[in-house]
Amino acid sequence: MWLVTLLLILLIALILIVIMDTAMKLALMITTLYNYDTKKLFIPATLTVIIWTLLLIGCFNTINKSLDNNAIDLIFSMIFDHSLIPMYKSAIIKPLLSAFLIGTIIQSFTYYTVNINYQKITGTVRFSLKRLIQKIVMKLFKKDIFKNKNKANLSEIKRGPKKLTFIRAILTSVISVIITVSICFILFIIGTSLSDKVINLF
Repeated sequence: MWLVTLLLILLIALILIVIMDTAMKLALMITTLYNYDTKKLFIPATLTVIIWTLLLIGCFNTINKSLDNNAIDLIFSMIFDHSLIPMYKSAIIKPLLSAFLIGTIIQSFTYYTVNINYQKITGTVRFSLKRLIQKIVMKLFKKDIFKNKNKANLSEIKRGPKKLTFIRAILTSVISVIITVSICFILFIIGTSLSDKVINLF
């Protein structure tokens, strides 16, 4: 059972990372006019999912305490009975707004990881490994078997976009949050519609 639960958590995490990756890609295209490689956004997307998970857990605990540990029951009741919303909206909206405000600001710092030159890092590692292998081969065979081959040089790094400023990072974070919430809301509507159709079939 624990294996199934672990696989389910990993699946949900990957789906969230893909959604966040897409939102970041679109937001960065708007603010920097540059199409970042999807692989380069994996680290900021993963960090962002972790940050939002921790914030939403803290937010839920705050709401749960304010609602006498009945948050889940009351939230589901409000989905089906909208008359309950005015009674409990202040206890729910304030922590949610605080979490989104804090999350949007913290998330903006994760965008700075796109400034990391992964190509340069991987190129340096490959070059160092090749030099190490050459030295080992030289000691074993007393000759350089790579001498007739072109020497490996670090590939020239193409000029990319300008580095993100704090203002652009904040703006990108706000846009990505809007895109992410919109995507999640659309998926929720689609899921609700499909579940209603399945229930009606039976």
